[in-house]
Amino acid sequence: MQLLINALIGGSFAALLAGGLTLVYGVLRVFNISHGQLALVGGYTTWWLHQVAHVPLVPSILGGVLTAAFVTWICFEVAIAPFYRRHPFLPLVSTIAFSIILDAFFPLLFGESTKSIVNSSGGTMAIGDALITYHQLILIAFTLVLLACTGLILFATPFGRRVRASVQQPEAARSLGIASGRLHRIVFISSGVLAGLAGIYMGIDQNISPAFSFPLTIRAYAAVIAGGKDNLWGTVLAAYIISLLEQMAVGLPWWFGSYIPAGYQGSVALVVVMVVLLFLPNGLFTPRSRTA
Repeated sequence: MQLLINALIGGSFAALLAGGLTLVYGVLRVFNISHGQLALVGGYTTWWLHQVAHVPLVPSILGGVLTAAFVTWICFEVAIAPFYRRHPFLPLVSTIAFSIILDAFFPLLFGESTKSIVNSSGGTMAIGDALITYHQLILIAFTLVLLACTGLILFATPFGRRVRASVQQPEAARSLGIASGRLHRIVFISSGVLAGLAGIYMGIDQNISPAFSFPLTIRAYAAVIAGGKDNLWGTVLAAYIISLLEQMAVGLPWWFGSYIPAGYQGSVALVVVMVVLLFLPNGLFTPRSRTA
């Protein structure tokens, strides 16, 4: 039971992170390698506001989200907008450069030690023989509600229809007066908001460190590839599946009753990606075409 609870906790975090990447790829058809760094922007800003400036937690979270959105907007203007219409691989290089710049700033501004946004777990609740903190319950519930709202906006609102129209028929959408450039900015900044929330999630549930940025990006892309790149719901489900496999890999006895060391847990996502690319290169949940 504890493995399932842990998978739900880790999967919710990964779903937030991967959901933003899916939005970007589904609309702009580009990969943002600096996504993990944008998550740390939200986490570190919230930590500084709450632990250093002694701002209450909720305003600190809001400040972290706004800062992540602002840095994401800068990323779009500097590393995406000048390149993505020319060739889809150009933003891959430019976002790598942007991620390196952010990686250099984190130790300078916040130090290299791990940071935690909250100092206490806020109490613990027992579910059968498993334990979960109240903070984790709130984080899981908030993640599910936020992802449901994101899907509702994307698939059941006029804004979502304009976004899908600009993806499926960009020339026709522009001829109808849909400002695709503005939509692309909104979607990209929205992905940064989800990334920032994921970084805050990690800082509240565990801790954050400058060394986490690249592993976060890899874990998010594993869910995106396994779920079907531009399939939001497939990506979310793949994030929970990968999280469950990670927990099973280190939490269950394998050969002769021995356990796999916890350090190998991060390799599970890479193994899943390799298996999916070998046998189902379009992902586990290939989306059907949808008309705007």
